[in-house]
Amino acid sequence: MGKPGGRRGLVTGVLGVALFFSLTMNVVGAGNLTEVKAYLNTGIKVMLNGKRFEPVEPGSGTKLVPITYRGATYLPMRAVAEAAGVKVTWDGNTQTAYLGEVEGDIAAAEIHYIKASPEFTYNGDKTYRLASRTPDELKTADGAVFDFGYVTGGYRSVNLQVNSNFEYDKFKAKFYAADSLTDEDLTIKITDENQVVVKEQKVKDGSVTELELGVKDAKTLHIYIQGDQSILGDPMLGQ
Repeated sequence: MGKPGGRRGLVTGVLGVALFFSLTMNVVGAGNLTEVKAYLNTGIKVMLNGKRFEPVEPGSGTKLVPITYRGATYLPMRAVAEAAGVKVTWDGNTQTAYLGEVEGDIAAAEIHYIKASPEFTYNGDKTYRLASRTPDELKTADGAVFDFGYVTGGYRSVNLQVNSNFEYDKFKAKFYAADSLTDEDLTIKITDENQVVVKEQKVKDGSVTELELGVKDAKTLHIYIQGDQSILGDPMLGQ
């Protein structure tokens, strides 16, 4: 772990490695919890502004030991942040930890995504596929399989119209561009209903490119992926 400069630098450095909560709260929403195998690491020492720092549980004073999980070190958020002069506030209703001032509406910032399945798209060849039925058609050269998506349908590219109708804020998908007849760079191009380019870029043959686009001002998105083996994987609309 590097040697961050200053009190806020320490917090930034710790957050960059990873954190776990040491907050006085009731754990709710068990569906959000994943059991892992981790280790209490008593060999790790922490220095704060040139002095030895040993985090403790607020109230009880119980010493808190760093945890090691998959090569990363996790320290208690509240103890470290408050020792560095940053207030920590827990909102149990939204399951949100605030560092510093309690500002912003976490719910307002969340985007909820749905599948851009056939009811949101136009494609005359009906190339929508599900991995549960035709996994080979949604498989990349590296063996990765998309859960759902659109394929070329035997043509030289994927061509698709996604109808957002000004009702969605975001569109995201994985663009697999591949061609059996060339190893040159291939084109991904997305335009709106007025043929204005929303996104265009060259990508390496056989590569997967993940894109997330703001589509609030678009009625439709016309998606083109060059290549006779290309796939539009897991397309989603968000609001």
